[in-house]
Amino acid sequence: MIYIILSFVITLISVLALTHKQIIWMIAEKRAMPKIEKALFAQDGQNKEKVLQDIHRLTNNRLSDEMAIDYFYKIKGLQVLSVNQPLSYWVKAYFTTPTKVKLNYFEQVKFYETFLNYPSLKKSTNPSIANRVDELVKVPLLHKLIPQKMA
Repeated sequence: MIYIILSFVITLISVLALTHKQIIWMIAEKRAMPKIEKALFAQDGQNKEKVLQDIHRLTNNRLSDEMAIDYFYKIKGLQVLSVNQPLSYWVKAYFTTPTKVKLNYFEQVKFYETFLNYPSLKKSTNPSIANRVDELVKVPLLHKLIPQKMA
């Protein structure tokens, strides 16, 4: 009887040792998603739908909504949330998890061009301000890119 209990305890400990990261990642995702969504999409759900449409357009509809929004939350959430405010443990844990999808180089470039200044541009309804931001930020960045030789 003692051997059965001992083998059960050893099995349980080994399973937890092998899967503890995945368990923590699942819990972190469940607890952090509402906080990140509230910070990134403070206005309403229309911005979220617009972001999903833009990501699907960039990737030729190869990603599901869950994968696309996960990528957006992790990339833009790190940029927006970690600047001036303390983060909870679960949000930090969510940001340290790898993204569910890996975009290729060209998709990443399109992503950053599209969402470089996401919160300020989406909240601003004045097109002259958005054009001014494009002139001040995007154009100098594009001109500073160094062409690399292809192998």
